[in-house]
Order: sequence, then C-alpha cells, then structure tokens
Amino acid sequence: MIPLFRPSCSDLEIKYVTEVLRSGWWGTGPVTGKLEQHFAETVGARHAVAVSSCTAALQLACQAAGVAGGEVIVPALTFASTALAPLHAGATVRFADIDEDTLCLDWDSVEQKITPDTRAVIPVWYGGTVAPLPWNAPVIEDCAHAAGSAGAGRLGVAACWSFHAVKNLAAGDGGMITTNDDDLAGRLRRLRWCGIDRSTWDRETGRGYNWEYDITEPGHKAQMTDITAALALAQLERLAEMNDARRRIAARYLDSLDGLGWLRLPPWRHGSSWHLFTVRVADRDRFISHMLSRGVSAGVHYRPLNTFTVFPQDPLPVTDRVWKTLVTLPLYPDMTEADIARVITAVREFAP
Repeated sequence: MIPLFRPSCSDLEIKYVTEVLRSGWWGTGPVTGKLEQHFAETVGARHAVAVSSCTAALQLACQAAGVAGGEVIVPALTFASTALAPLHAGATVRFADIDEDTLCLDWDSVEQKITPDTRAVIPVWYGGTVAPLPWNAPVIEDCAHAAGSAGAGRLGVAACWSFHAVKNLAAGDGGMITTNDDDLAGRLRRLRWCGIDRSTWDRETGRGYNWEYDITEPGHKAQMTDITAALALAQLERLAEMNDARRRIAARYLDSLDGLGWLRLPPWRHGSSWHLFTVRVADRDRFISHMLSRGVSAGVHYRPLNTFTVFPQDPLPVTDRVWKTLVTLPLYPDMTEADIARVITAVREFAP
C-alpha cells in the first residue's frame, strides 16, 4: 500500500541523533538552542521557541497573547488542535467559513464574526497555501502545514509550527513558536517549562548544577528535548530539497491528471510547501474505496470541527459543502517514479 505520508530519513538524521545520545545530554539543551536559532533565521523571525508539539505551541501562544476570557476565531476545516488550544487557554471558540479556492479562512466571514470580545484569529495555511491578510487583525498563524511556504510566519504576532511525523519537517513530534516580540518570546520560554525563569541547561553550564531559579507564573511541561531537536535540525537542513521534491510530484500530478472532468485539481501554487495534494470528487467515498482497492491510500483532511460534539455546531455553508468532496492523495519526498505512476494510474482508472 502506498501511504499518504512517509517521513524522509537520511544519514544526517541518524548522525545528529547519535551525537545527542552519546553526549549524555538528552533534555533541553544546546541542540535545541541551535535549532531555534536556525529556524528563526529560516523564517525571518527574531525569536523561535521550541516546544513539544504544535498543539502546545498554539496553546502557549494563545495564553501568552492573553486570549483568556475572550473569543478566538478559527476555521473548522482543520485538525482539532487549532480549536482545542484556545479552549485550553481559557477562550471561547468561534468558527468562520473558508474560501472555496484556497480552503483557508474567508476573511469576509471572519469580519462578520469579530466582536468586541475577539482576542485573536488563527488562520490555518491549509496544505501549505499562505493567503495574505486583507486587513490588520490580531493573528496567531497556524503554520502546521507551511514549513517552507513563502510568507509563512510573517503575518501575525506569533506563528506555530508542527514537526509531527507526517509534516514536511518531521521529527516524530515537536513544534516551534516564532515571533518578533521580545517580551512575548520571554514569556513563552517560561510558560513552556513550568513557569521557571532559567532553563536547566543554563543552570548547568559552567559550574555544575545550579538549583536556584524562580517560578514567575503557572506554566506547562511543554519543552522540546535535544533528541527531538536533533531530528528537526537535520530535517531543517534538508527542508528545501524535500519541498522541491514535493513540488515536482505535485506538478506531475497536475500535468497527468488534467482534463478529467469529474476531478477538480488544486491550483498550482509555486510558493506552497505542498504539504497536502487535495483533489475534489463528487462521489468521494466510492473514489476512496477504489483507490484503496488499487493499493493506494487516500484520506480526508479534514472532518470539520463544527461536526464534533465538543465544539460549537455553527453552520458554515462553504465548509459544510466542500469538505464532503475533499480527497488527499499520497505526497511525500521519497516517492519513487513507480509510486507516482501507480497513483496516477489508479486515479485515471476510476469510473465516475
């Protein structure tokens, strides 16, 4: 079975992780710091704060941005973390609809949902597509799909990134928060480590273990370890080449599947990370069954959050209609020519 996603592992990942294992320092330390520095430079941000997951990144960013007691606007076409994070940070979630072309937030819908209680808007760069903001808004970017996308991480007070095993930059799990706000970055560093004002590595360096520190506010256990950071650092060094491979595969799909009247292809987006290759099919469930019968995985990203009991059941006309047609096809850097051809053949053999 050709999977939807598969992380790409080279000798570099093995080398960097082995070095950390042999160093004797497996917690948050110098490799995490190196990753933060390089990631901030890559994104073009002043600060990068490494955490245990993108879910943690979103929650800490919401907390540090002061959303408690207010409302946060998010799309429903996303993974649960985007809406769970503001809930855990003490806010109420409001859903806005999506743009039918980009599958990102529709800013006209967002504007209709803004109230005096709105504390933040969390746009999701669906599949790696970054949609420019039409006006100023208190934005926390969900960049889980957008590692390597042009413009990602440059539009909000903070941006949250995922290093989950299926993402473009895959480290098993882990995440990052980038920001240009010095005070926000300082608070995020405390919040990720129980509110402690000095990291264990900082207290260890130079003179042995120093147990003196202060806890300035209630924080969380959400820091990244150097083992995870080693994987992420290797992936960051390879990110451009891996995303180039994704773009080549996406271009091949677009060229080979063009002209099928029953299949709506995504538009070509040169600056996208192409985390997802999502097509639209009227008879979605039968199409997925067909692909699976040909040994090709096909998935749905996502069941909208307004269909889950825990979230508001707000009607969203575009989201509610479009998601029933969405199908994600396999896309990962190490796909072989035979894999790509097999996916294309399976799609073309479907009888609508």
